[in-house]
Amino acid sequence: MTITSRKNTLSIVQDLKDAGQDFEFYPTTKDQIDIITRDIRNVKKAYDFCHRYSEPLKVVDIGAGDGRVLQAIETSFSQDDDIKISSFAVEKAQIHTSTYREKNITLLGTEFEQVNFISKTCDIAFVNPPYSDFSYWLQNLLMHLNFGLLYAVIPERWKAEHAIKEAMTLRGVECAKVLAESDFLNAERSARARVHLVRFSFEDLDSKVEESKYSGRKYKPTIGRRITDPFQLFIENELGLKKTYSQTTSKFSESVEKERIKRALTTEGTACFELVESKGVLWALLDNYERDLNSALEQYKLIAQLDSTLLKELGVDYSALCEGLREKSLGFRNVYWALLFEKLEAISGRLTRKHKQHLLNQLSSNSLDFTHTNAIYIIQYAVEVGNELIEQSLIDVYTDLTSTESISRYYKSNEHVFKDNWRYNQELKQKAKYLLDYRFIHSSWGNFSDRSWEKGLSAGARGFASDLMVAFKLLGYSNVYTDSSYDHVSFGDKLSIWGAKPSGEDVELLQIKFYKNGNRHLRFNQDAMLRFNVTASRLLGWVRCKSEFSTESDIATPLSDSVWEISDEMKVTSRNILTLASKATY
Repeated sequence: MTITSRKNTLSIVQDLKDAGQDFEFYPTTKDQIDIITRDIRNVKKAYDFCHRYSEPLKVVDIGAGDGRVLQAIETSFSQDDDIKISSFAVEKAQIHTSTYREKNITLLGTEFEQVNFISKTCDIAFVNPPYSDFSYWLQNLLMHLNFGLLYAVIPERWKAEHAIKEAMTLRGVECAKVLAESDFLNAERSARARVHLVRFSFEDLDSKVEESKYSGRKYKPTIGRRITDPFQLFIENELGLKKTYSQTTSKFSESVEKERIKRALTTEGTACFELVESKGVLWALLDNYERDLNSALEQYKLIAQLDSTLLKELGVDYSALCEGLREKSLGFRNVYWALLFEKLEAISGRLTRKHKQHLLNQLSSNSLDFTHTNAIYIIQYAVEVGNELIEQSLIDVYTDLTSTESISRYYKSNEHVFKDNWRYNQELKQKAKYLLDYRFIHSSWGNFSDRSWEKGLSAGARGFASDLMVAFKLLGYSNVYTDSSYDHVSFGDKLSIWGAKPSGEDVELLQIKFYKNGNRHLRFNQDAMLRFNVTASRLLGWVRCKSEFSTESDIATPLSDSVWEISDEMKVTSRNILTLASKATY
């Protein structure tokens, strides 16, 4: 990677200042990055970073800026078969975080003070902190972050900071090696600061690295094997909770907590309900999360004040207390992110099962702390990713309906298709254009379960109907629903899907008859099928204008602008979703 030039850096600094986001941004130099990558290679000769050989190194940059350090590290190891990099960042400047997705950088947090580092794990951490606040940043990371190695560019006066020495002692960080000394007088953004590049580790690595040069041993210990648990230190030092003897059976349940919070949000008279009415759902969730977490911590602090003899008498188990607090502190975060995702109905309601799960997996994988800044980032991220999946959701439903059994009897095609084996011929398939008739048969493996206790439609049949409901929403129908519960459908029964037209009139959009042999007899509303055919043809690039569609389909009635423009209106905007951040109806 080419490090950003002085001119480009000054341009970035000016952009940050204009946006009010200049947070003492002093770019890490190329020399410093080269020293870090060389050191990683040397340590790798004597140590393994991961317990599993195939796992990539998880590298976290705290205060990552534009991500140059992460990109440089990833680039430096791009040709190595045994070192792969996974990049993560903590950064609050939106000018920078908005570029992370295209750089394959996952955001772990925004505001440093709001990041719960106890829940964050990495193999290698890097920090070039604001020099006015470097001691606080370094203490926090040393005490709370689960790291194997920590590289830091910090003012040389760090050695005189008693608080840093105390944090190292409490955490068991035995070694702090100065890898280089430098200043920023000639850097892309100059500063009067003499700095050290320091590597923090839980043991003296250099003797083992030196020994590896002359040793033929194949076994290599894992880096950070002597690592202390920051969560355990939090329990003992912050809460003052020391070990006794006991046993507890109460477990944290995310599903139970979700239902409890939902009831609070919708029950008149509760603080949650009042906040929903006055400021909106997002603020209500954030407030409730803060109160839930603080309440749990206060309760455990009170337990810590009880006499250990009494706890022993009551049978309170220390390990279970620790595990219970861990489950609550991390579990509440998962609960509230899940509740927020449920509120993103404008996106998730437009996605099929497969793409909805894909989006949820991407949102969940970030493990962000539940804060307002992070929530706004996730909402905007969900819009960006969701819009990429919305069009594909409609295409997937359309192409799924063209099963071999159905298409061989019910399809129209252009001059490229001459026989029914086109689905087996890749060349013909690429050229094929087809329109679905409003009545046809779709075949599957089965519509009903063989197990007597499973009532109604099988999971596959339910998903088939649900995905069609998503398609109807994308085609402009609102309040889409079924006239019967999936549990009450039996062999040969009819299930109808209804929805409101843009005019507000309710209309039956589809009848499905489910048979025991797996066949599904479909009868679409003809206007709905026209919308389906037109929109799918546009998305698949088969037609470029209304007249071209009319020619391909041989329809006699002129195609209206409202039907032709459906595909232009399917996506959502951040503005629509960000209403969650202000007053909104639950």
